[in-house]
This record gives sequence, structure tokens and C-alpha cells, in this order.
Amino acid sequence: MKKTIPINFLIMAPLALLILGTSAHAGRPLAVDDANVNEKGKGHVEVWVARDSDKVNTWNLAPAFAPVEGVEIAAGYAKARKGGEAVQAIQAKWRITPSQENGCNVAATLGSAHEKTVGSSPYLVGIMTCNTALGSMHVNLTRHNPKDEKNYNSWGVAFERPMGSFTPHIEAFADQGAKTTLQFGVKTEIAEGWQLDATVGRDRQNTANVFSLGFKYSF
Repeated sequence: MKKTIPINFLIMAPLALLILGTSAHAGRPLAVDDANVNEKGKGHVEVWVARDSDKVNTWNLAPAFAPVEGVEIAAGYAKARKGGEAVQAIQAKWRITPSQENGCNVAATLGSAHEKTVGSSPYLVGIMTCNTALGSMHVNLTRHNPKDEKNYNSWGVAFERPMGSFTPHIEAFADQGAKTTLQFGVKTEIAEGWQLDATVGRDRQNTANVFSLGFKYSF
């Protein structure tokens, strides 16, 4: 029997992904998270617009701050322009092992996304980052527990490498039972503390192109 994906997943998962994949050192424009956090007492704010496979633009705001060493608290807000409901999220990420310039480290994120007509969707993310001279690879495995729906998993893999003043990346991610989205992106610092970034990708589940454009301010 062919597996079907509940309609609430199809409504909420894309918006949740937009606001949940933003915290961490790597941050925008990656949808896949990395196993790093801001230094104690530092944070960042990310703002971007993303167009989904239905050609709907969604505006996003995601601040994050590290109150103590190794722990980062982040929030997210996403609102589609064409009458969509707002989705809010809050999460805490714990860097379990120290970051290494050459080697791997791990982290875990616990959070919840909320949409008024859908309810809350708690999630737990396991994250691993491996750094080498060639670049950095990030791997995510997420467990979702949406209200009144069956639990499901999602995964993501990304690779990024600095090239002069630009850092391009490639990533793939998908929810359980859905086809993979493949995405490319690049970020660059345009002024001290200010980053400009963009992505373009292909949503194979809905056979359509997706893209985003945004910036990040670090403080």
C-alpha cells in the first residue's frame, strides 16, 4: 500500500523548515543545521523571503542568542503573503562536544513549532558537523511529534566550503515518505556583521523550483 502523508504535514512542514533551519553558526542560507552555536553573550538575527513550490512567498524572522557557553536559544516567525497563517517556533540547542577545525562534533536541538489551526509540533534534532581542509559537512536527523498526527522523521545533509569572500553550499533534505529537495546556496559578508545570502533549489515532491533571498546580522 502506498504511504500517504497527512495534509497537516504538507501544510506545516514547509513553513516549519523555513524557520527551524536557521539557528547555529552556519545559519542562513542553509536549511540543514550545524553542530555549532554562538559564543556566550553573542547572537544574530536573520531575515529572508522564500518562495515555495506553489509560488507563495513567505517572510521569515529568526533571532538567536547564547546566554551561556554551549547553549543557544532561538525563535522563529514565518508568514506567507497570500493569506497564510503565521507559524512560530522556539528552540534550544546544546553543543554536546567542542567544535573542531579538523574533526567532528555533535549537538542536539529541542523545540516546538506552532500554527493556530494545526497546533504545536515538538521536534528533536540530532546534529553532527565534520570539518576538514576541503570544507564542512553537516548531517541532521529529526523526530517530529505533530499534534493529532503520527510521529515522523526527516533528514538533511549539507556541504559548504569557503571560496574567497564567498561560501557556497549544496544540501539535500526530506521528510519521511517524501521526495528529496536539492538546494544550492551562497553567502558573503557585505559589511562587518552583515551577511547577504541566497538559495535556489528543486522540490522533487512537487516538481517545482524554490528559492530564497535574505540577510543575517551578527552581534
